[in-house]
Amino acid sequence: MSRLDKGLIKLAELKARGPGYVVDWAKARYAWEIEKRRPKAATEASHQFHNAEIEAAFRAALPIYALPLRKGATALFRPPLDRRWQVSNGHWVSGAKEYVFADNDLTRFAPALQVLEVPGDHDSMVLEPNVRVLAARLREVIARAEEAPLPETKREAAE
Repeated sequence: MSRLDKGLIKLAELKARGPGYVVDWAKARYAWEIEKRRPKAATEASHQFHNAEIEAAFRAALPIYALPLRKGATALFRPPLDRRWQVSNGHWVSGAKEYVFADNDLTRFAPALQVLEVPGDHDSMVLEPNVRVLAARLREVIARAEEAPLPETKREAAE
């Protein structure tokens, strides 16, 4: 995130919360500095999600993987957007301080992208009761795909 956008977030928080924001920010920053110096516990339950490790691997893979252009219909199921702060160039930033894109910045790789919003968040959208909505939307997408006529080249190959 750019320094300008970080500054805009801090300014927005200062305007919304007043001088108390500076005290809260300083306390949080101090706690963060202490925590990052603390040795990590080696006894993490094996049945727990390893979200931090998975995210780190994902982010490490991003710059070395060239996502090919997908010409066909593509469905993206995502939770409601978390647009917390508006920053430079009309962009939005989430509460996790990540840029927010309505299409998850995927339309450039899949021009026929269809975005379908489902309830929950990144993790809970696949858990009860939210998964029922996700499943229903997925069934609708599959039904439409099965009803769509095949392109000429695929129709010839199917015959």
